[in-house]
Amino acid sequence: MPKVTSARRAKKSKPPRRRSLPRSVKTALKIGLSLVIVAALGAAGLWFVVSGEGARIADNAKATALALSVRAGLRVDNVLLSGRNRLSRASVERAVSIRRGMPIMAFDPQAAKTRLEKLAWIRSATVERRLPDTIYIAINERVPLALWQFKRRLALIDEEGVIIIRSNLSPYRDLPLVVGEDAPRHAAKLIAILRSHRRLGAELHALVRVSNRRWNLNFKNGVIARLPENGTARAVATLARLVHRERLLDRDVVIIDLRFADRLVVRTTARPDKKGNKSTPRQRPPSTRPSKDT
Repeated sequence: MPKVTSARRAKKSKPPRRRSLPRSVKTALKIGLSLVIVAALGAAGLWFVVSGEGARIADNAKATALALSVRAGLRVDNVLLSGRNRLSRASVERAVSIRRGMPIMAFDPQAAKTRLEKLAWIRSATVERRLPDTIYIAINERVPLALWQFKRRLALIDEEGVIIIRSNLSPYRDLPLVVGEDAPRHAAKLIAILRSHRRLGAELHALVRVSNRRWNLNFKNGVIARLPENGTARAVATLARLVHRERLLDRDVVIIDLRFADRLVVRTTARPDKKGNKSTPRQRPPSTRPSKDT
Protein backbone atom coordinates (compact mmCIF):
# COMPACT_ATOMS: atom_id res chain seq x y z
CA MET A 1 0.00 0.00 0.00
CA PRO A 2 1.45 3.33 -1.05
CA LYS A 3 2.79 5.56 1.66
CA VAL A 4 0.65 8.64 2.15
CA THR A 5 2.58 11.81 3.06
CA SER A 6 0.94 14.86 4.46
CA ALA A 7 1.32 18.05 2.43
CA ARG A 8 1.09 20.13 5.58
CA ARG A 9 4.29 20.91 7.29
CA ALA A 10 4.36 21.99 10.86
CA LYS A 11 5.20 25.65 11.13
CA LYS A 12 8.21 26.50 13.21
CA SER A 13 7.14 28.40 16.27
CA LYS A 14 8.81 31.86 16.63
CA PRO A 15 10.05 33.02 20.03
CA PRO A 16 7.84 35.73 21.59
CA ARG A 17 9.05 39.32 21.13
CA ARG A 18 10.32 41.01 24.24
CA ARG A 19 8.40 44.10 25.14
CA SER A 20 10.29 47.01 26.67
CA LEU A 21 9.11 48.23 30.04
CA PRO A 22 7.26 51.53 30.21
CA ARG A 23 9.34 54.54 31.20
CA SER A 24 7.43 54.95 34.46
CA VAL A 25 8.23 51.37 35.42
CA LYS A 26 11.91 51.85 34.61
CA THR A 27 12.02 54.96 36.76
CA ALA A 28 10.32 53.14 39.63
CA LEU A 29 12.83 50.31 39.36
CA LYS A 30 15.75 52.75 39.42
CA ILE A 31 14.37 54.49 42.47
CA GLY A 32 13.82 51.14 44.15
CA LEU A 33 17.39 50.14 43.32
CA SER A 34 18.68 53.38 44.80
CA LEU A 35 16.83 52.72 48.02
CA VAL A 36 18.28 49.23 48.19
CA ILE A 37 21.78 50.66 47.65
CA VAL A 38 21.30 53.24 50.37
CA ALA A 39 20.04 50.62 52.79
CA ALA A 40 22.90 48.29 51.91
CA LEU A 41 25.48 51.00 52.38
CA GLY A 42 23.99 51.95 55.73
CA ALA A 43 23.94 48.35 56.93
CA ALA A 44 27.46 47.76 55.67
CA GLY A 45 28.74 50.87 57.37
CA LEU A 46 27.14 49.85 60.66
CA TRP A 47 28.58 46.36 60.39
CA PHE A 48 32.06 47.68 59.71
CA VAL A 49 31.87 50.02 62.69
CA VAL A 50 30.61 47.30 65.00
CA SER A 51 32.98 44.65 63.74
CA GLY A 52 36.00 46.96 63.67
CA GLU A 53 36.82 46.28 60.01
CA GLY A 54 38.89 48.92 58.26
CA ALA A 55 37.56 51.92 56.37
CA ARG A 56 39.22 50.67 53.18
CA ILE A 57 36.79 47.78 52.89
CA ALA A 58 33.84 50.09 53.48
CA ASP A 59 35.09 52.56 50.88
CA ASN A 60 35.54 49.81 48.30
CA ALA A 61 32.03 48.53 48.92
CA LYS A 62 30.61 52.01 48.59
CA ALA A 63 32.51 52.65 45.36
CA THR A 64 31.23 49.38 43.91
CA ALA A 65 27.65 50.17 44.85
CA LEU A 66 27.87 53.67 43.33
CA ALA A 67 29.35 52.28 40.12
CA LEU A 68 26.46 49.85 39.85
CA SER A 69 24.00 52.68 40.44
CA VAL A 70 25.51 54.69 37.58
CA ARG A 71 25.16 51.69 35.25
CA ALA A 72 21.52 51.52 36.31
CA GLY A 73 21.00 55.15 35.25
CA LEU A 74 21.27 56.78 38.67
CA ARG A 75 23.61 59.55 37.61
CA VAL A 76 23.40 63.34 37.35
CA ASP A 77 22.23 64.23 33.85
CA ASN A 78 20.22 67.40 34.61
CA VAL A 79 20.73 70.35 36.95
CA LEU A 80 17.68 72.58 37.35
CA LEU A 81 18.51 76.02 38.79
CA SER A 82 15.97 78.73 39.65
CA GLY A 83 16.14 82.14 41.36
CA ARG A 84 19.54 83.11 39.93
CA ASN A 85 19.93 86.77 38.92
CA ARG A 86 23.38 88.05 39.81
CA LEU A 87 25.33 84.86 40.46
CA SER A 88 26.66 82.89 37.51
CA ARG A 89 25.43 79.35 36.98
CA ALA A 90 29.01 78.08 37.06
CA SER A 91 29.64 79.60 40.50
CA VAL A 92 26.54 77.88 41.89
CA GLU A 93 27.55 74.49 40.48
CA ARG A 94 31.09 74.91 41.81
CA ALA A 95 29.74 75.73 45.26
CA VAL A 96 27.73 72.51 45.43
CA SER A 97 30.53 70.37 43.90
CA ILE A 98 28.34 68.93 41.20
CA ARG A 99 29.28 67.54 37.79
CA ARG A 100 27.20 65.82 35.19
CA GLY A 101 27.67 62.07 35.01
CA MET A 102 28.52 61.67 38.70
CA PRO A 103 26.57 59.15 40.79
CA ILE A 104 23.45 60.92 41.98
CA MET A 105 23.51 58.85 45.17
CA ALA A 106 26.92 60.36 46.00
CA PHE A 107 25.45 63.88 45.99
CA ASP A 108 24.56 65.26 49.44
CA PRO A 109 21.73 67.85 49.19
CA GLN A 110 22.09 69.07 52.79
CA ALA A 111 25.82 69.68 52.46
CA ALA A 112 25.22 71.49 49.17
CA LYS A 113 22.60 73.73 50.80
CA THR A 114 25.04 74.62 53.60
CA ARG A 115 27.77 75.56 51.11
CA LEU A 116 25.39 77.67 49.03
CA GLU A 117 24.14 79.66 52.01
CA LYS A 118 27.73 80.60 52.85
CA LEU A 119 27.96 82.55 49.58
CA ALA A 120 27.58 86.29 50.19
CA TRP A 121 24.85 86.79 47.58
CA ILE A 122 22.62 83.91 48.72
CA ARG A 123 20.09 84.50 51.47
CA SER A 124 18.62 80.96 51.43
CA ALA A 125 18.72 77.86 49.24
CA THR A 126 16.78 74.66 48.58
CA VAL A 127 18.55 71.61 47.16
CA GLU A 128 16.80 68.38 46.16
CA ARG A 129 17.90 65.09 44.64
CA ARG A 130 15.18 64.05 42.18
CA LEU A 131 15.73 60.45 41.12
CA PRO A 132 16.78 59.06 38.84
CA ASP A 133 18.93 61.79 37.20
CA THR A 134 18.08 65.36 38.29
CA ILE A 135 19.39 67.80 40.89
CA TYR A 136 17.07 70.73 41.66
CA ILE A 137 18.49 73.94 43.16
CA ALA A 138 16.44 77.02 44.10
CA ILE A 139 18.24 80.06 45.49
CA ASN A 140 16.96 83.28 47.05
CA GLU A 141 19.47 86.01 46.31
CA ARG A 142 20.02 89.06 48.50
CA VAL A 143 18.70 92.33 47.06
CA PRO A 144 21.10 95.31 47.28
CA LEU A 145 19.60 98.14 49.33
CA ALA A 146 22.30 100.73 49.92
CA LEU A 147 25.98 101.50 50.22
CA TRP A 148 27.13 101.67 53.83
CA GLN A 149 29.99 103.90 54.90
CA PHE A 150 31.69 103.36 58.23
CA LYS A 151 35.24 104.26 59.25
CA ARG A 152 35.97 105.37 55.68
CA ARG A 153 35.09 101.95 54.29
CA LEU A 154 32.25 101.15 51.92
CA ALA A 155 30.14 98.01 51.67
CA LEU A 156 27.03 96.90 49.82
CA ILE A 157 24.22 95.89 52.19
CA ASP A 158 20.78 94.30 51.78
CA GLU A 159 17.49 95.18 53.48
CA GLU A 160 18.45 93.16 56.57
CA GLY A 161 21.67 95.11 56.94
CA VAL A 162 23.80 92.13 55.92
CA ILE A 163 27.03 92.97 54.11
CA ILE A 164 27.02 91.45 50.63
CA ILE A 165 30.33 92.65 49.16
CA ARG A 166 33.03 95.23 49.91
CA SER A 167 34.68 95.47 46.49
CA ASN A 168 33.61 96.14 42.89
CA LEU A 169 30.93 98.56 44.09
CA SER A 170 30.80 100.82 41.02
CA PRO A 171 27.65 99.14 39.58
CA TYR A 172 25.80 100.19 42.76
CA ARG A 173 26.92 103.83 42.98
CA ASP A 174 23.35 105.05 42.39
CA LEU A 175 22.03 103.36 45.53
CA PRO A 176 21.46 105.46 48.68
CA LEU A 177 24.50 106.09 50.87
CA VAL A 178 23.98 105.40 54.58
CA VAL A 179 26.52 106.44 57.21
CA GLY A 180 26.93 105.37 60.82
CA GLU A 181 27.76 102.34 62.94
CA ASP A 182 24.22 101.01 63.29
CA ALA A 183 22.89 102.47 60.02
CA PRO A 184 22.54 99.08 58.24
CA ARG A 185 20.01 97.76 60.80
CA HIS A 186 17.72 100.78 60.41
CA ALA A 187 18.27 101.87 56.81
CA ALA A 188 15.48 99.82 55.19
CA LYS A 189 12.70 101.64 57.05
CA LEU A 190 13.96 105.13 56.15
CA ILE A 191 14.65 104.21 52.53
CA ALA A 192 11.12 102.82 52.22
CA ILE A 193 9.76 106.18 53.44
CA LEU A 194 11.94 108.10 50.99
CA ARG A 195 10.71 105.96 48.09
CA SER A 196 7.34 107.66 48.54
CA HIS A 197 9.10 110.99 47.94
CA ARG A 198 11.32 110.24 44.96
CA ARG A 199 11.91 113.88 44.06
CA LEU A 200 13.25 114.49 47.54
CA GLY A 201 15.42 111.40 47.36
CA ALA A 202 16.99 112.63 44.13
CA GLU A 203 18.36 115.66 46.01
CA LEU A 204 20.01 113.62 48.78
CA HIS A 205 23.68 112.82 49.18
CA ALA A 206 23.67 110.65 52.31
CA LEU A 207 21.52 109.34 55.16
CA VAL A 208 23.50 109.80 58.36
CA ARG A 209 22.65 107.90 61.54
CA VAL A 210 23.02 110.14 64.63
CA SER A 211 23.65 108.86 68.17
CA ASN A 212 22.28 105.40 67.25
CA ARG A 213 18.70 106.68 67.46
CA ARG A 214 17.76 109.04 64.61
CA TRP A 215 18.73 110.30 61.13
CA ASN A 216 20.09 113.38 59.40
CA LEU A 217 19.46 113.84 55.68
CA ASN A 218 22.46 115.42 53.96
CA PHE A 219 21.56 117.09 50.66
CA LYS A 220 23.87 117.46 47.66
CA ASN A 221 24.00 121.26 48.10
CA GLY A 222 25.20 120.94 51.71
CA VAL A 223 21.90 121.49 53.52
CA ILE A 224 21.27 119.17 56.48
CA ALA A 225 17.77 118.12 57.56
CA ARG A 226 17.52 116.77 61.11
CA LEU A 227 14.80 114.13 61.49
CA PRO A 228 13.16 113.24 64.83
CA GLU A 229 13.65 109.98 66.68
CA ASN A 230 9.91 109.26 66.34
CA GLY A 231 7.50 110.33 63.60
CA THR A 232 10.05 110.01 60.81
CA ALA A 233 7.46 109.51 58.06
CA ARG A 234 5.57 112.66 59.07
CA ALA A 235 8.78 114.70 59.19
CA VAL A 236 9.89 113.49 55.75
CA ALA A 237 6.49 114.38 54.28
CA THR A 238 6.78 117.91 55.75
CA LEU A 239 10.31 118.23 54.38
CA ALA A 240 9.23 117.12 50.92
CA ARG A 241 6.52 119.79 50.87
CA LEU A 242 8.97 122.52 51.95
CA VAL A 243 11.56 121.49 49.40
CA HIS A 244 9.31 121.20 46.36
CA ARG A 245 6.46 123.61 47.01
CA GLU A 246 8.31 126.37 48.81
CA ARG A 247 11.72 125.78 47.17
CA LEU A 248 13.46 125.74 50.55
CA LEU A 249 16.70 124.33 49.16
CA ASP A 250 17.00 127.32 46.82
CA ARG A 251 17.21 129.72 49.75
CA ASP A 252 20.18 130.55 51.99
CA VAL A 253 19.44 127.60 54.30
CA VAL A 254 22.05 125.59 56.20
CA ILE A 255 19.99 123.39 58.55
CA ILE A 256 16.33 122.32 58.56
CA ASP A 257 15.40 120.99 61.99
CA LEU A 258 12.26 118.82 62.11
CA ARG A 259 12.85 117.24 65.51
CA PHE A 260 10.16 119.29 67.27
CA ALA A 261 6.51 118.33 66.93
CA ASP A 262 5.20 121.86 67.49
CA ARG A 263 7.59 123.94 65.37
CA LEU A 264 10.03 123.93 62.48
CA VAL A 265 13.49 125.41 63.00
CA VAL A 266 15.59 126.62 60.08
CA ARG A 267 19.13 127.97 60.29
CA THR A 268 20.15 130.27 57.43
CA THR A 269 23.51 131.63 56.32
CA ALA A 270 24.64 135.06 57.53
CA ARG A 271 24.58 137.61 54.70
CA PRO A 272 26.92 140.67 54.74
CA ASP A 273 25.18 144.05 55.02
CA LYS A 274 26.02 147.14 52.94
CA LYS A 275 29.02 147.90 55.20
CA GLY A 276 30.41 144.36 54.80
CA ASN A 277 29.36 143.14 58.24
CA LYS A 278 27.61 139.81 58.52
CA SER A 279 24.05 139.99 59.72
CA THR A 280 22.40 137.52 62.00
CA PRO A 281 20.83 134.45 60.33
CA ARG A 282 17.51 135.20 58.68
CA GLN A 283 14.46 133.14 59.50
CA ARG A 284 12.49 131.93 56.51
CA PRO A 285 9.45 130.00 57.69
CA PRO A 286 7.59 131.20 60.78
CA SER A 287 8.57 129.95 64.23
CA THR A 288 12.22 129.33 63.29
CA ARG A 289 15.28 129.57 65.48
CA PRO A 290 18.80 128.16 65.58
CA SER A 291 19.20 124.84 67.35
CA LYS A 292 22.00 122.60 68.54
CA ASP A 293 22.15 119.08 67.12
CA THR A 294 21.79 116.25 69.61
